[in-house]
Amino acid sequence: MRILIILLFFSSSILAQDPNTLFERASLSYEKKEYAQAIIHYNEIQDLGLYSSDLYYNIGNCYYKLQQNAEAILYYEKALKLNPSDEDALFNLKLVQMQLVDKLAEVPQVFYQKWVESIKNKLTINQWAKLGLIFLFLFCSLFIIFLFIKTYSLKKRSFTVSVFSLLVAVSSLSLAYYSHNTLKVEAILMQANAYIKSAPSNQSEDLFILHEGTKVQVIEIFNDWTKIKLSDGMIGWLENKAIEKI
Repeated sequence: MRILIILLFFSSSILAQDPNTLFERASLSYEKKEYAQAIIHYNEIQDLGLYSSDLYYNIGNCYYKLQQNAEAILYYEKALKLNPSDEDALFNLKLVQMQLVDKLAEVPQVFYQKWVESIKNKLTINQWAKLGLIFLFLFCSLFIIFLFIKTYSLKKRSFTVSVFSLLVAVSSLSLAYYSHNTLKVEAILMQANAYIKSAPSNQSEDLFILHEGTKVQVIEIFNDWTKIKLSDGMIGWLENKAIEKI
């Protein structure tokens, strides 16, 4: 369990739904091993429009204790989407995935793709963008100092640091741009099993079967059907109600 610190300003009409009170109730229910009740209180916090990686992590833990693996995976994935460097959520996610029926291989990536992906996943898109803007501002400030300062040693230092800042800014903004362009809409299969179809119709051919907890990439939505792609490259259609987006 993690402690959530939520600082909010509420009108008197909703003080009864104070998120800190709800979190305390959820924590107490979790300690009593009343995991379903804890989820109810966590969901009440979500109903207030509040969310965080820690909140999703705690919900994932509750579902894991209830042995509801698909739901646990969904919320661990939600936590990692907000905080890719959350080692606890990543560890628990891998722990639950070991219990899944479907063991899907991944399409091999060349070395530089793996390297870029590993760096990209250290931060979210917004975090990379903010980091880039901070160093861009730092570069501009130092470059102005470089232009007007007279002392040679300070001029040299400001130039060196400004160049470094520019490199970090360009790299961070490039990673933010790359992350945005490669952003995938992903979902978790919530049903016990689902037949993947060759077309968006119940009368179409069954291609293969998937089981709960499997992560899929959403390619296209057509009426009540979703075209999905698996990590091993296989593609097919399933009904929208079978999955929930991360």
